Amino acid sequence: MRTLIACSEASRLDEATAAKAALPSLLLMEDASIELWRALKPLAHARGAGRTGLLLGLCGPGNNGGDTLALLRHARFSGLTHIAAILSKKNGGELTSLYATSLKSLGVPVLDWNDERVPCELLLAGASLIIDGLAGSGLVGPLRENLRSLVDAAHATGQPIASIDLPSGLSDAYEDGFPLVNATWTFSIEPRKSCLYFPSAREHCGEIIPIEGIFPVDAIFDAQACLLDAEDLGILAPSPPLSAYKGERGRVAVFAGSVGTSGAAVLASRSCLAAGAGISALFASPELYPIMAPMLEAVMVKPEPEDGAFEAEPWDALLIGPGWGKGPSRLKSLAALLGTGLPAVLDADAIGLYRTLVDSGFSASGPIILTPHPGEFAALTGTRSRISLANPATILPNVAQALKAVIVFKAQVTWIAAPGGELAVWEGRESGLGTAGSGDVLAGLIAGLLARASSAAKMAGRKATTTDSFSAARAAVIAHGLAGRKARAHRGWFEAGAIIEEAARILGLDNSK
Repeated sequence: MRTLIACSEASRLDEATAAKAALPSLLLMEDASIELWRALKPLAHARGAGRTGLLLGLCGPGNNGGDTLALLRHARFSGLTHIAAILSKKNGGELTSLYATSLKSLGVPVLDWNDERVPCELLLAGASLIIDGLAGSGLVGPLRENLRSLVDAAHATGQPIASIDLPSGLSDAYEDGFPLVNATWTFSIEPRKSCLYFPSAREHCGEIIPIEGIFPVDAIFDAQACLLDAEDLGILAPSPPLSAYKGERGRVAVFAGSVGTSGAAVLASRSCLAAGAGISALFASPELYPIMAPMLEAVMVKPEPEDGAFEAEPWDALLIGPGWGKGPSRLKSLAALLGTGLPAVLDADAIGLYRTLVDSGFSASGPIILTPHPGEFAALTGTRSRISLANPATILPNVAQALKAVIVFKAQVTWIAAPGGELAVWEGRESGLGTAGSGDVLAGLIAGLLARASSAAKMAGRKATTTDSFSAARAAVIAHGLAGRKARAHRGWFEAGAIIEEAARILGLDNSK
């Protein structure tokens, strides 16, 4: 897992590092610019920037502007001659002014966007690579008008843009509709900023390239979130013992499907087994039971309990909601099922029903996981999708705490929040997963892993906890994302059943080694 921090923490880290190491800010900026130029240099050479085309820096008055001016000096010292800079503000910070003076002394054109608009536009027209250092982590609110006009002019060139640390306009305070630089690459100074992974902003960041070695490896900072990767799977979902039989691998009771949505029930219940659960049983409504029973071989199909009566034994986890329906009888059934105290995954129709229960004063006695997509999250919280997609780091922890549930907020970048405030991020960005039934598969994978964890907890003499459900949610999101990538690579476009097959392979490996 890679630590993600808030922009506000980045500013504090700058100050703390300078104080602890007795380093003047100039040396910190010099260190950063050296590493930035080292990473940017191959791209500049590939574009011919600085030799046959112009390497152009757009520089604000803050640290990102200073970093940009400093790396342009490194480019000049390395022999590149077609270099120029445009300042968004003539009188910038002390370090920005110092580096601007240095470039001018080397004969590098450094122009002001406000007072020298026409020659600046000529520089933009000749650029083959643009470096964006207009605004950084200290930004509060949207870009000012003069910066917006410079960003628009940079976009109009059609040339690639390399943003320093963050695309200008992105910050902790980002909102949908704020103007942002469309970066081809973002050279992220580690530790990385969480806002790079806000779903609405992620496309503006392009390829995120880490820049390390600026801060000491033992630097202390407050993490806002963690970025998940494939290697985390073995930690979050360790393989069962080789001696484990089906009962020890967890039993999932699935409540899903109704007339017209039986496919959701099939996918969800099969996915529980793909996650390694030993037993998956679909409790089908009377009208579906005779249809579903012959369709599922490995999944047991049982009649739905009458009047919501359901015995917790011998089950380890519940999966409720895919294609289930939202009628009054379902609300009563949901309350009865959650009253058993079993850990539960609530997907699709069950998400809104759970909100109704919570509003009426109901409190589940077992761990709960909710898996909303943006539309379901809007219905769950009353927050418009464009707001939650723009800044989930601000919204999700409060929702998770209020609902006392782990929230899996599904989007091109998936955010997972625990009631205690922990946040995890999976950079999915796999369009193949945008297919009907994909969410049903994810819900089944989470439930299967949750059942495994719950069974292991029972054998250890304890009950499953929110920690177990948070781990199961994170592991399932990783496996689901990896399965989507594998399926796309092997098949091109695919149906949701292919995700189940790939996820079973991924989770069936001994990831603990």
